[in-house]
Amino acid sequence: MCESKVQFIETVNRLFSAEKGAVVTSDIKNMVAYLGKVTQVFTSTDMNESHTAHTACGVAISPVQAAKCFEETLRTQIFAQGVALAIEDNLKLREGPIKILYAGTGPYATLLLPFLTSREKLPLEITLLDIHEENIAAVEALIAHFGLEDYNINVVLADATQWCPACPQTRFDIIISETMTALLKREPQVYIFKHLVQFLKSTGVLIPEEVSLKTWLTKRVDEEYEDLLIGEFFCLDQACALALNKGDESCLTSQLIIPDGDWAEHVVKLTTDIRVYRHLSLQEGDCSLNIAFVFSPYDAVLMPSKPITFSYIQPQSPDFEVVFPKPDWRQSEFTLPESEDVGELGIIQIKRAFQRAYIIKRGEKLTAPNDEWQAELAIYEALSLNPFEVMGKMYEVERFSDFEAWLLAQVGRLEKEQVDLLNENCRSQLSNQAPAVQRSLPEQC
Repeated sequence: MCESKVQFIETVNRLFSAEKGAVVTSDIKNMVAYLGKVTQVFTSTDMNESHTAHTACGVAISPVQAAKCFEETLRTQIFAQGVALAIEDNLKLREGPIKILYAGTGPYATLLLPFLTSREKLPLEITLLDIHEENIAAVEALIAHFGLEDYNINVVLADATQWCPACPQTRFDIIISETMTALLKREPQVYIFKHLVQFLKSTGVLIPEEVSLKTWLTKRVDEEYEDLLIGEFFCLDQACALALNKGDESCLTSQLIIPDGDWAEHVVKLTTDIRVYRHLSLQEGDCSLNIAFVFSPYDAVLMPSKPITFSYIQPQSPDFEVVFPKPDWRQSEFTLPESEDVGELGIIQIKRAFQRAYIIKRGEKLTAPNDEWQAELAIYEALSLNPFEVMGKMYEVERFSDFEAWLLAQVGRLEKEQVDLLNENCRSQLSNQAPAVQRSLPEQC
């Protein structure tokens, strides 16, 4: 537990010296607890009591949410180490003070203030921006607590997508902003860099240096299968930010071509890779910023040699609009099983529904008559199953026996009376009649 400034600084030094992934989680928790005491912004606070704000181009998360980001051990380690390394590199190259702009500090100024507490006074001129008054007050409390007043620190309440320095000629050596989520959704990272890059020296650095969004083909069931990279559909770096600042928004739209091949067993995955500075980076699985997004087979029919289009749209909450090629449906010549054909569970219509999904995911046109669709929905409802989860599993697995095994795991072995009742109601739906028995399945013993 960090009970004093000395203990806090000792913990900070361990953070900066550790190899990737070697930081002890308890150290991060102790740092967060200490900063909470100083600022009175606690990660244990109900997030409903701490409100977000809207910048001109996205959502600024609440002070409590921002504080919670510190608790992601690897995220904090790599970003903080990246900032420290960038400062150290600049100090070796320049004699005068290093000008730093940090936009979106949150309550703890996580990426910079801990570093300052652990070093002797450095020749730095620092501007800290945040849109929340609570964060500004918290950061000022930390500056006073750690005796950092000797630094030339300017703390400013402002929207970083619109702020301009008091002196128009001001240029910064390092601009820091970690205002993002995975796939650059919702938060204003892109638009903060788009705006602030005009105040970066030509020899300066943005942190993170690169946010790369990629598209992959991944197998649905084989975890050992190596994902196939289709390509990068967006990269936020200094060149991109400069182009956006000059009005060139071509980088916000891109296309990737689906490779030739049979991708019936695959789904599309989108990933976020972040190069914070030099070799310091975060990839899939490292933290919440690297969570992969996998499209349902319903949303992404994979058609070889056809394009996937990506467009970054910026309403109040930025996001990528992803458009997949429309299926070039071919009429299926396959004959479905009869409704009465059953598997191990003895439930009618299920095998027919599974086979229909199997055909559709291979690009063949086969629609379900409304009475069949309603009958299947009635089965799922009676079994207390989410229809979308059931259909997703149908698309995921290749064999009916695997689907039935999954179904059995969800509902357990049914008694004959239960199966008979299910089938009786299903037949009534298929014949477009009211179910003969209007009651729930009997409970199993």
